[in-house]
Amino acid sequence: MNMEFFSDPAWWGLLSCALATAIVPAFFQKIRFSVLATAALLCLAIVTAMYFVTGALSAITGSVLTLFAGLTALTFTFVISGINTMLKKRYR
Repeated sequence: MNMEFFSDPAWWGLLSCALATAIVPAFFQKIRFSVLATAALLCLAIVTAMYFVTGALSAITGSVLTLFAGLTALTFTFVISGINTMLKKRYR
């Protein structure tokens, strides 16, 4: 396995853009399908660019990290939103 992409600044730049794109929908008050679809397409475009710039293994690594970060942020947002809703209903 050739892991030279870890020392490539282009890969780190693309990875940070992909992570930011994956996490942004979690900051919206109401998560709409259009926002999620736009973020997913932009992440796919960034991972595709990652594939062409640094190779297949880097694109797979970047997509796994991006997917994990996006799903973690979305799950965290749903949990916090559910807790806030329960607290509002309890103290009315």
